[in-house]
Amino acid sequence: MGVDTRHVVGRTIEFLRSDAERQYDRVWTPSFLHLTPDVQGFTVFHRGGLVLVYGAVAPGDPARWTFRMACVAGADVADISGAMAWANIRNRLADEGRYYCVVKPDQSACHVVFALDVRTPLPDDVAAPQAQAVRDQLHSSLAVCVHNATADFRDLASYLPARPLAPTEIDAWTLFAGTQD
Repeated sequence: MGVDTRHVVGRTIEFLRSDAERQYDRVWTPSFLHLTPDVQGFTVFHRGGLVLVYGAVAPGDPARWTFRMACVAGADVADISGAMAWANIRNRLADEGRYYCVVKPDQSACHVVFALDVRTPLPDDVAAPQAQAVRDQLHSSLAVCVHNATADFRDLASYLPARPLAPTEIDAWTLFAGTQD
């Protein structure tokens, strides 16, 4: 991508956020994203599921970037081995994205996360007619994450006690912190 990577990621975030605002219940930018250098994004809360969408550019290398959408199937799951088994089964069934468990530092519980990375090169102008394939992928990826945010919670919670994430700064931060590589 080069020097204009931050601009391209920002325009893509703006485009996708505009689309999300027309489709989903609540869309906002958590305050910590304003304070995080080289990261732009927003959150979606829809029908009880929280999704974080963000683009991050490596500070020292603008050619390295990540565009990620993520949600939590369940938070504060005390049965870590059960959560890992559930995530492994879901990974075998998933066409795209990955499930993993983020274990709390005190080893008392974990969050089961679903993350979907957009690996397609982002166009300079996501609204341009020739960028239709990228727009379709972005829309589809967001729809998958919004769906998973609620459907996965219902499925996981039917096996293991878990809580859904709420539309709060703290839960949005929990999701962001759990998706950093």
